[in-house]
Amino acid sequence: MKKLLFIFLLSSGILSAQWFEKTSCKKSAAKISNAAIESMANLEYLSAMGMAKAALLLDPDCGCAQLTLAAISSPNPDWGSQKAKLEAINYTELSAEEKAWYGFLMTPWADRPAAAKAAIEKHPNSPIINLLGTNPRDMMTYKSFAEKFPQQSSAAYNMMSYAYLRGDYGEPDQEKAMNYVKKSQQMHDGPNSYDSMAEHYASLGDFEKALELELKAIDFATFASPYSQNAQIYFSKINKEDLSKELMKKQREAQDAITNQNYETFSKFEHPEINHITGDSNLSPFYTFSKASFDVEPAITWNRFDMNDMQVNFSPDMKTAVLTFYGDGSYVFKDTKEEVAYSTRGSSVWVNTNQGWKIMHSSWAPNKDGKGIPQS
Repeated sequence: MKKLLFIFLLSSGILSAQWFEKTSCKKSAAKISNAAIESMANLEYLSAMGMAKAALLLDPDCGCAQLTLAAISSPNPDWGSQKAKLEAINYTELSAEEKAWYGFLMTPWADRPAAAKAAIEKHPNSPIINLLGTNPRDMMTYKSFAEKFPQQSSAAYNMMSYAYLRGDYGEPDQEKAMNYVKKSQQMHDGPNSYDSMAEHYASLGDFEKALELELKAIDFATFASPYSQNAQIYFSKINKEDLSKELMKKQREAQDAITNQNYETFSKFEHPEINHITGDSNLSPFYTFSKASFDVEPAITWNRFDMNDMQVNFSPDMKTAVLTFYGDGSYVFKDTKEEVAYSTRGSSVWVNTNQGWKIMHSSWAPNKDGKGIPQS
């Protein structure tokens, strides 16, 4: 059984540089909890949770596994469980380093930098305690950690790659950024470094390479992967032109449905949880445009309604699109038979939902010296 466990640990990449000088865990559980901390340091919290729970199956009193589960939980007192998990730990059975980590986690958020400094002074050679002193607002802390603990520096190298890309260490250096994230991958084969490299390529405008790497991050565990959102963004950016054409087609179809009083077609562009707020070109107050709007008998008959010069602009996450366009044509009053030339500019907002792209807002206004729809 021990031989099988050792083979499992080797094949899973769990044998890595030690984060603790001494723990309260049994030897078998200590190896797995050490790997949990490696994943936690690399921001792979779901992997860290699984490994910590596995360690606790072997040793229910494994302190660093319990602390890992507490560390990756939220300290928010309104909905987080970090304090409850800490209070359930038998503090007296913890090792000195574990007690220092425990004390840090029990410290209010604002006071944690000072708590980390004090803990490091007591345990200057402990990687896990020194990790508490790293801070994204001071990227030099990661460089210092990497110099002191090179064998535990996968996460630090990852963070340093962002610092080099942004120019936190001087002038931006794309080559160094890529080199450091590659070093991170070589030390720790986990999804976060692939996600980081994908973000680097995305920042350089290479969304095809970004998508390729993001899919590698997702492949570690596909269901509910935290990396799926970025993959969808990169895919949308690669296909922005086709997506723009699709939205322009939807906008025209929606407008045709409105002018032809065809709610069945227009309903395809509605979402049950979205109120479509619109402002007509007669400059009347905004109102909710819905099925009831199609039950009103129109005072006019359209001879022609054309939309032209359509432009599409996306939000950074590619989840929202603003379309701008111009409308021209003519309509006839049903009662007087008077024909009116129609000339407006308009815009609409579409959002990408779990049911596809749906309209959320639209607004129209007459062009200079032009006319919109009548007041009633």
